[in-house]
Amino acid sequence: MEAIYEIVERPAQRVTGRLWEGTFVEAADGAIHRLVAEAQEHRRRSHPHDHSALIGLSWNVRSEGFSYLVGYVGEDRATFAEPDHMDLPAMRFVTTMHHPEGGDVFVQYRKMFDWVAAEGHIVDTSYLHYREEYEAGFVSPSASSLRLMIPIR
Repeated sequence: MEAIYEIVERPAQRVTGRLWEGTFVEAADGAIHRLVAEAQEHRRRSHPHDHSALIGLSWNVRSEGFSYLVGYVGEDRATFAEPDHMDLPAMRFVTTMHHPEGGDVFVQYRKMFDWVAAEGHIVDTSYLHYREEYEAGFVSPSASSLRLMIPIR
């Protein structure tokens, strides 16, 4: 299945949630997926009728690891005890859906970067490196779809 890339806009927004900092090995061992599952469970209990997408923001990507905020758009003290937050300006992204049959997420990101360069866009990592949007009920990239996003200017 060939990936379809789009340019989308997201308005200025606050993402409130839980901050994780760690290595790529820890992430590959499931640390972020556990955090996503925990956030979804807290949200289900605190807002049972809300099916908003869970947002994942990565930045400070370095050779040994990265920072990742998992949360929801808006101010939310019911879902997360002592929440962290990130205020983002209005941003443009290249985006595609990652489906379970799509293989490794990082391979798909590499293809996205190739597409960005081929189309003459410029990646803008001044606020974050990646944004991911998980639909309610997300389990894992091998079992659920998620939206992959790279900021551009």
